[in-house]
Amino acid sequence: MISIPGKYYDGKSSRAVDAAFIGKSNGHTHVEVAEGGHLLVAANLDRLKISPRLANTPRYVHFPGGEKFETLDNISVNKLLGQFKQESWLDMVHFLESRKRYVLIALGILILLIWGSVRYAVPVISESIAFRLPLPVLRYAGSQTLNFLDKSILKPTQLEEARQINILNHFQQVVDTHEKIGLKIIFRKGGSLGPNAFALPNGIIIFTDEMVQMAEHDNELLSVLVHEVGHVVHRHGMRTVVQNSLLGFALLSMTGDVAGSSELFLGLPVLLTEMAYSRGFEREADQYALGWLRQQAIPTIHFSRLMERIDQKMAVFKNSNQKWFTYLSSHPGIKERIKPFRDGIE
Repeated sequence: MISIPGKYYDGKSSRAVDAAFIGKSNGHTHVEVAEGGHLLVAANLDRLKISPRLANTPRYVHFPGGEKFETLDNISVNKLLGQFKQESWLDMVHFLESRKRYVLIALGILILLIWGSVRYAVPVISESIAFRLPLPVLRYAGSQTLNFLDKSILKPTQLEEARQINILNHFQQVVDTHEKIGLKIIFRKGGSLGPNAFALPNGIIIFTDEMVQMAEHDNELLSVLVHEVGHVVHRHGMRTVVQNSLLGFALLSMTGDVAGSSELFLGLPVLLTEMAYSRGFEREADQYALGWLRQQAIPTIHFSRLMERIDQKMAVFKNSNQKWFTYLSSHPGIKERIKPFRDGIE
């Protein structure tokens, strides 16, 4: 016979009674009051539900009628279960977590799983979701972002209308070859953004006045346009949003701040306007531009010349400690990026 001290709950109130759980060799069990031995509840062992051990937390014995017995005497509970060969595979959890060696191994595996998910799984899932989003979602994301920019950063363009028309006419061949994504080019004064161009998910591509003024040839602007088209074609904007949202939801699920999930959607315009695409996205957009320019027999050197000019201008502003964000401020490795455009090798 095994006697285990603990607390008894009748399942009808929160009142706890000092009691003892008695397990006999024939499998019959009962709970009796610690002092006086008054019977409280009885049942065969095979009808009980006993919680598995987890460190030194209390163990619970649930009876068929809703009664519950609680004890900290894990050793006696394990002895009782072992006597009748009722060990649970969950007991392995206690075995592992009570040994530092296995804890460290499990921690290492967890870190690898998290890293692998962030590095590989999330981007793949994000791409799949982004390409399945309906057009109304893309239009909404684009319009929200444009409204945000016009209210907070951008100003109406100061380019002469004739200059805008000339640029748009020069861009027409790009628009014609991308009818499916509905390209629309607009101009804005960039202000603190400086010479910049960026694509919105709905196919709107914004050129700042400063970018137009920096160009010495319209093909330089055209090469930048095709690069931005690459972002639209590959849905880099929405992939970035979805990817950050997935990571955000994962963090929220771990912290339990479910209500904060709404902030992910409220911050959509800000996230899109950061334009901080990954190196992989930039390379993909560069390769798209390189391929299209070659296909159309347009010298790729135009892209590298404009990028080098912007890079030099950006260096001047950095040295003078003036805050001016340019087209390269969120783009990686200027020398690495322009090499294929400058010398024609991929």
